[in-house]
Amino acid sequence: MSADNWAQCPRCTSVGSAKLQAHEAAIQASYGVVPVAEFDEARRALEAERDAFERRTPTFREDYEIYGAATGVVTVGYSGHCRECGLQLDFTEEHPIPDWETS
Repeated sequence: MSADNWAQCPRCTSVGSAKLQAHEAAIQASYGVVPVAEFDEARRALEAERDAFERRTPTFREDYEIYGAATGVVTVGYSGHCRECGLQLDFTEEHPIPDWETS
């Protein structure tokens, strides 16, 4: 069996969240310093950024396969790569089926 999936990249999510938090902190620090209309507009813009961030296209492609029951050794392979930041993880694991005997 093999499959693929597109997910949100954990690194891109962490970086994007930190940027949004920093932007929010900057807006909050401007309270009482900038005109009310400017402050309110900045908050609206931040909400639009958050919405866009939540609706962003997934960039982390995952591919995985599982096979081998007929041979007595199950193999699981995983590969995940982000097309934006380059984060990647690849591994293969093999596990013998306990008490399996060839005929």
